[in-house]
Amino acid sequence: MRKFATLAVSLLAVLLVACTPEEASHLDAMNAFRQSNGVPALGWDDVLYTKARAWSQHMADEGKISHSKLSDGAPAGWRILGENVAVNSSLEGAMTALQNSAPHRANLLDTRFTRTAVGVIHAKGMYWVTESFVG
Repeated sequence: MRKFATLAVSLLAVLLVACTPEEASHLDAMNAFRQSNGVPALGWDDVLYTKARAWSQHMADEGKISHSKLSDGAPAGWRILGENVAVNSSLEGAMTALQNSAPHRANLLDTRFTRTAVGVIHAKGMYWVTESFVG
């Protein structure tokens, strides 16, 4: 039942926002990871999507990974913000790297985060990923 609920939340998020299939897939992977660790699924945040997508594009343009200023472009009323960034030749590889890195894993599993957005840019054979979190 939980798996169905997570899938339903992810599908609803995809239907309500204009994100790419890669971003939707990454969101599904994030919520599946949370579910497998007993953590509720994250909802989608349109304001964060603008920020996450722009930051992934920035990293791809610069050709290097970096973090944004968390409060720039954050939705009003936030209490906690977080961000994971990755670059990899595959989305699966990016997700695995984030899951296996202690600080990134902590963000993925933090129950204080309730909404997220994922920005994915595919450029020069690499996937530039930004996961933005808010609670």
